[in-house]
Amino acid sequence: MEFSIKQKILLECLAHFQSVVEKRNTIPILSNIKITALEGGLTLTATDLVMELSESLGASVKTVGGVTISSQLFFEIIRKAPDNAEVTLKVDQKTGSVFVLFGESKFSLPTLPVDDFPVMDAQKLEVSIELESNEFKNLIGNSKFCMGLDESRQYLNGIYLHSSENAVSTVATDGHRLAKCTINKSQIQSFEGIIIPKKTVLEVSKIAEDFDEKVSLSFSKTRIRFIFGNLVIVSKLVNASFPDYESVIPKDNNQIMTVDCRSFSQTIDRVSTISDEKFRTVKFSISGNNCVVSSFGNDKSIGTENVNVDFEGSEISINFNAKYILDVLNIIKNGKVKFHFSEQTAPTILQSDTLNNSLFLIMQMRA
Repeated sequence: MEFSIKQKILLECLAHFQSVVEKRNTIPILSNIKITALEGGLTLTATDLVMELSESLGASVKTVGGVTISSQLFFEIIRKAPDNAEVTLKVDQKTGSVFVLFGESKFSLPTLPVDDFPVMDAQKLEVSIELESNEFKNLIGNSKFCMGLDESRQYLNGIYLHSSENAVSTVATDGHRLAKCTINKSQIQSFEGIIIPKKTVLEVSKIAEDFDEKVSLSFSKTRIRFIFGNLVIVSKLVNASFPDYESVIPKDNNQIMTVDCRSFSQTIDRVSTISDEKFRTVKFSISGNNCVVSSFGNDKSIGTENVNVDFEGSEISINFNAKYILDVLNIIKNGKVKFHFSEQTAPTILQSDTLNNSLFLIMQMRA
């Protein structure tokens, strides 16, 4: 096998694989990247057995073939090559070694058998959805920050993708907060909900940042495939049932506070500076059109700030984790945000006209 390709093109591709390939692996070949050279181009593939990423590139191929080499080592060599370098990779058929050449530099890398490289099954994916790039970014970006971290509750460690009448939604929750984003899609194929693993969510979110074309999703009950142009990600799904999240969304939170998103975010950030680092508690004391945001430190320090708000309801005091509030306000960014409070201990709903396709839910903290 032998091919040549520009350093910049190859480096951009290899950068996509670094978070997929684990740095330390008990299975040696999972530390490798598979390179397949065909007439007119290359396909590079990496996997961690849960997720597989492959990308096709144009290249000058002299001899077709396939090889696996260390992903991290190959990436570092190409990263340090001159920007305008023409990189050549050739395989010595006698020794099985791979040579990487550019300018006056020459590197010899060990290989592992191509036939030992695992391939993920992406057949029989019954459901297909095509989304505009901004739709996909909203569905993932507006909910991923609520994904769980508890290894004992794998069903919360990801995003729940499901359909309703002429719409597709994503939901994520860690048990303390919840985010839901819905995109209206006419004539969408109805499907059973699936849970996309956290690592896969973070990977596709990162790739989507610089991708402005349509994204294709195909999935079954056990696998999902994302297509971003020449880049394809195949992932296993979480084998579990997502909880009935609709049952925890309050229907009668009739005490509503409306406030400017950006300035209120700055207030919470300032006041919570003195709060306990573990719980980051802030208290809202609302009466009339005034909200007093306060926080208390372990050393008996106190911080307060008065905020002018529009409020419909009776006097109320309520505690929150400041980080949870700030995470939502950072998603909304601009305009007015509405807090729908309950007179009881039900979760608080946050919504905004500037982000009317999303709903956020935050549990109260005990006083």
